[in-house]
Amino acid sequence: MEDIDAGLAQKVPVDSKDGSGRTALHMACANGHTEVIARLLEAGASPDVANDQGNTPLHWACLNGHKEAVKLLMDKGASAAVLNAVGRTPVDEALGRENQDIFELINSYNTAGSVAVEVVEEGGEDGEEEDGGAEEEGAGELEGEGEGEGQGGAGAGGVDAMET
Repeated sequence: MEDIDAGLAQKVPVDSKDGSGRTALHMACANGHTEVIARLLEAGASPDVANDQGNTPLHWACLNGHKEAVKLLMDKGASAAVLNAVGRTPVDEALGRENQDIFELINSYNTAGSVAVEVVEEGGEDGEEEDGGAEEEGAGELEGEGEGEGQGGAGAGGVDAMET
């Protein structure tokens, strides 16, 4: 937390990106660091900023099963309908890992009729059965970004790597 506080005190733009377009919020969400996520969102971090692969912090939180991170992002208005570079939404990432709890959490915020959630529930836009992309390249991982929680770490070292 000291690194986050120091960066914010220096007026470092809260949505500063590293060489792959990741922000501190991406890294915190990938690793489920809820205190850091809350602090960054309070400081004005965008919950919908996309990295170079089109993934938002919500994509990473959903992929890695960080339910509290998903809740924090959704409370700040994160969109569950954002498509990444391979055409996957955060909901797709959650369902690709069979995380029904996160799907249901996102769906509970779906008061505006988000297409992403409705399409998943109905089995696709054309009514055909969806396979959740399980056989597509990059299924269950964020394309070009590594797998699981080892995505750079949002601990003390991860924030330092975000300096611009």
